[in-house]
Amino acid sequence: MVQEQTRERDLAKHVLTVDQRVSSGGSDTLLYQPSGDWFTILTLLRGSCRIEGQDSRGQRSSTLAPGDISRIAPNNLVRLSPASPGLRPFEVANIRLPVKLLRSEIGTRSGTTAQDLTALHSLRSFDPHVASMASALLHARGLSEADPYTTSATRYLAAYLLLPQRATRSRSGCLSPKQLRAVTGYMHEHLASAITLDQLAREAGLSRYHFIRRFAASTEKTPLQYLAELRIDTARQHLAVGTEPISQVGRRCGFPTPENFARVFRRHVGCSPSQYRRRAAHDRCPPISSSTTS
Repeated sequence: MVQEQTRERDLAKHVLTVDQRVSSGGSDTLLYQPSGDWFTILTLLRGSCRIEGQDSRGQRSSTLAPGDISRIAPNNLVRLSPASPGLRPFEVANIRLPVKLLRSEIGTRSGTTAQDLTALHSLRSFDPHVASMASALLHARGLSEADPYTTSATRYLAAYLLLPQRATRSRSGCLSPKQLRAVTGYMHEHLASAITLDQLAREAGLSRYHFIRRFAASTEKTPLQYLAELRIDTARQHLAVGTEPISQVGRRCGFPTPENFARVFRRHVGCSPSQYRRRAAHDRCPPISSSTTS
């Protein structure tokens, strides 16, 4: 009991830190490289940006929009830059979690080992829950009751980050986390191409039949349903923050013709791509003042 209390007091000293940065626009690049003591979560507060860095498949790049997060394992370097020339500055929150706490959480879960920290690394994933927590943590920084709130948030985020791995392992008939990352990473990387089930099955190292069954058990969607939703979500991001012609957005996201793009987009979103872009422009926040840069 005494040892457990000592352990809890020791871990309580290792709480997250959070700050925010604003790009100056143009070709401004923000660099992040957490040290060996920290695991970093980046999330956009406003705007959109391009992220470049290494993942399990090598050097990659992707576009981040509000609601996306980037999980950066220790000692990994990533670069953030404007998604395209002429876009307004973007604002990003940086949450740093202590590696010591994450390793402690991993140690309490059966079937995981300390090296699983690298499995948490991901350049881009849609996680509005964590993204919304960033704003709350930034707001709490100046409050007198921030310390207990931050301590609780640290433990919660550490457990939350490990939850997807634990949930996938606990269900039989699923893809392994490594297989799922390989398949969804392939989808992101080749979104503009005509992706087939056979290609995705090869990424998972399974037959087509077993891949479809295990993918559905892991995500509660068929591979093609998941791919269609990914394409629509990506198209929504480009329409909301970019200036590319709508037909070009459709091709970038894997829709062969403007007609096909408009039909599928309306079925998923309830309006045409042009209507969605107009609504996004109407709801867009005012430009960020560079004077808020920390």
